[in-house]
Amino acid sequence: MADSPQNPGSQGPPAPPPFQPVASQYQPPAYPPVAAPPGYGAPSPAPVPARSGGSSAVKIILIIVGVFVLLGVMVVAVIGYGIYKVRKAIHVDGSTGAATLSVPGMSMNADPGMKFTASELGTEIYPGAEPKKSGSMRMSIAGSSVVSAAFLTSDPVDKVVSFYKDKLGSDATSMEFGGTSILTSKMNDHEQVSVTIVQHANQQDGRTQIQIQHTTAAQGK
Repeated sequence: MADSPQNPGSQGPPAPPPFQPVASQYQPPAYPPVAAPPGYGAPSPAPVPARSGGSSAVKIILIIVGVFVLLGVMVVAVIGYGIYKVRKAIHVDGSTGAATLSVPGMSMNADPGMKFTASELGTEIYPGAEPKKSGSMRMSIAGSSVVSAAFLTSDPVDKVVSFYKDKLGSDATSMEFGGTSILTSKMNDHEQVSVTIVQHANQQDGRTQIQIQHTTAAQGK
């Protein structure tokens, strides 16, 4: 006769084995790598060098400016030396006021008492005009000559202008401005006569001033 389940002496189902944990190594989840900040771990990337094109252009401009400045200094020095040489070559007579200049290729003589002829001046001297104390000279430059003479007269400007228009001929050009009249006659390709006539009430006692200039250029110029 089978044992009844109520029978304490009967055997039941076997007990489960005790729990045995299995050891395993932890594997962290995979994430994309994150770059370390500068100063930690990997070195920071080297900075990209700036382009040198701008600085090169500035250097070129500074060099060009420096060259022009140097040329300007040289020109000023040459002009200053020339003026110095000319001043050293000018001789003035303290008693008569006569001035002379003689340098290679150039000579000049200015004397208040010098006399002129019509052939030297290229035209007639105004009748009755007296020499002015300044403004007259003879000059020679590289084969060209300039003869300039200044005179004074009590006659009015219009009368003097009419006289020289007749003497210089119809081919002479006339220009007037600010009370000054300039008559110019080109005698040929190398010779020209210019007469300037002016009158100011506060100059030369109001008398009319006449400046005659005869220019003769060297042949081939």
